[in-house]
Amino acid sequence: MRWILLFIIVINSSCQNDPLLVQELFTENELPVEIIEKSRLIHTENGIIKLQMDANKIERYTGDNSQLVFSEGFKVVFYNNAEIILSNLSAINAVIYEKSNIMEATNSVVLENSTRKLETEHLIWDESKNLVYTDEKVIITTDKEVIYAEGFSSDPNFNDYTLKKISGKMLINIMDN
Repeated sequence: MRWILLFIIVINSSCQNDPLLVQELFTENELPVEIIEKSRLIHTENGIIKLQMDANKIERYTGDNSQLVFSEGFKVVFYNNAEIILSNLSAINAVIYEKSNIMEATNSVVLENSTRKLETEHLIWDESKNLVYTDEKVIITTDKEVIYAEGFSSDPNFNDYTLKKISGKMLINIMDN
């Protein structure tokens, strides 16, 4: 009988949770407050579609570093004021930092418009500066050339861009005077 009583006391005393240890293990900022799967987000301005985003998985985190984490693939389509497609951005992963309006896309990143395609492993989109950029290696493909570079910046529609450390096959037209 004593052994059973001792056993029950040992079991009961070992099964208590320290609230501070539990809180330390699971802080509010480490777990997503929302998980969305297979979603389509449409952003409009004055009733005009500016972008559409399709994502396989989105996790929303709140707190001092509030962010949206996209995993398992996503695609963003950018539109002009006539709702005509200007460009597309796709990647396997991305993080949107909500306070700074900066998106970092990683893993198989592709930015393309009707005339060119950019491929890289890391691309940053700063919405407030209206700029996409990377210091990583990029490949730009058009119907006439393939350009390799290390460093890239552009407007989000990929119309006006700058490259650093360029190499590749390029077609150069020489004008006769």
